[in-house]
Amino acid sequence: MSPPRRRSNSPMSPNSRPTTISPRWSGCWRRKTPPIATERDVSGGLRLDGREAVALTRLALPIIMARIGLTLMLVVDNMIVGHFGTGALAGFSLGLVLVQTMQTIGLGLLLGGMVEISAAYGRGATEECGRIWRRSLLYALVIGAGAVAVADRAEGIFLALGQDPALAAEAAWVAAVIGWSLPPMLCYIASIGLLEATGRPYVGVVLLAAANLINLGLNLLLVHGALGLPALGAEGSALATLAARLALAGGTLFYILRLMPERRSLGRGRWSDHGWRAGRRQRRLGYAEGMSMGIESGSFALLTVFAGQIGAVQLAAYTIAVNINMMLFMLAVGVGGAAAVRVAQARGRHDGGAMARSGATGLAVFSLLMLGVALLFLAVPGAVTALYTGDPALAAATAPIVALIGFVAWIDGAQRVIANILRGYGEAWAPTTSHLVSYVAVMVPAAWALSLPLGLGALGLILAIALASVVATGLLLARFRYLAARPLLIPREQEITWASS
Repeated sequence: MSPPRRRSNSPMSPNSRPTTISPRWSGCWRRKTPPIATERDVSGGLRLDGREAVALTRLALPIIMARIGLTLMLVVDNMIVGHFGTGALAGFSLGLVLVQTMQTIGLGLLLGGMVEISAAYGRGATEECGRIWRRSLLYALVIGAGAVAVADRAEGIFLALGQDPALAAEAAWVAAVIGWSLPPMLCYIASIGLLEATGRPYVGVVLLAAANLINLGLNLLLVHGALGLPALGAEGSALATLAARLALAGGTLFYILRLMPERRSLGRGRWSDHGWRAGRRQRRLGYAEGMSMGIESGSFALLTVFAGQIGAVQLAAYTIAVNINMMLFMLAVGVGGAAAVRVAQARGRHDGGAMARSGATGLAVFSLLMLGVALLFLAVPGAVTALYTGDPALAAATAPIVALIGFVAWIDGAQRVIANILRGYGEAWAPTTSHLVSYVAVMVPAAWALSLPLGLGALGLILAIALASVVATGLLLARFRYLAARPLLIPREQEITWASS
């Protein structure tokens, strides 16, 4: 006797309508079915949920702390080097922008693994989480090796972009040293995705706190010179960051492999984990996000080049503003990362309503958080600027930008939160297209026009960032509203599994 079947309401061709299986017959139904899409009307629209806000905030707090910990390392570098000298800060910032661009691209390429780990964990497939993580580690090493090769040729890149030869030489040394920190840094990024998805985000926070203490101590020793050591300036800060990142990656891998309670349920490594077809979906999401973040980060790097063409003071002022924006952007990365985890876990449960609520709640939480931050920076720009420099000329150029940077970071961060939400939906190319339009077609030309011909300098560059972020946020929000309003599509084989659970 064959099990009873009922027709789905899917708007597909009559000859290929999918089937949902009664739970009573799930034990004897084992026929393999093709991955045809089916619909369940579980789209909830854009509604806020108080309980979801609490759950998302609990997840977002350690992620924010972890992402701020990553950025704090570079903020400390900039503060200490900035007090060493304006010229040293200009060289350090130019070298760092190349490395940060490659790190951002690597982060994007690895994001597919983070999203897929969350979805697998939502399905209860812990061993699959382990397979995805091991693939991500291999990808991190390959991407990091490529980044080291590029950083080794930094001086030629800077000279080709029209930078001063002395500035290019110092920046190239910084880029070459910090470039070697990218393989361990990307391994940490791949691993923190596993810890966050499996409910252990505070482990990454503790490890980052230790790494930041190492970085701070070595900066104090090497930049200004202490305990009889020579003052190395920007080069000393680069060496401190390299040592701290090596310690961070080593500690994270040691915890997962030796101390993590779920380490055995992650399975053992096999060559089949790294099969090309096995990581296809993971790479597809990673390619799209890598290109998206590469477009965004590369466009910001061009703005640094524009600032360098204006002069050392404007470059240093822009560096301070972007450094603050980068720190505030980590709030968006943290809230967006938590929202992506919640959305992806709901996708793993095939709950479209929860996906929409998690996304809308994440955006609301971020907006409330950034409102307070923006008002704070508007109130005390001089005090914030004093943390970075004691140079009166540099402080005068920087303070007006710092007063606006909170609002710019709010708009800039909103597009990142929505982009992460779309990744949780499994979207690959919508954020990439948005960034291509907003950052390449809008921000770069506007930045050049405002900073150079119109003479606004670093302020013009910041205004161009705000303009591009408004465009990106509008495009991504429209896509999110469309996805939240339509029924969720589920592969037929997953629908049968869901119905039988």
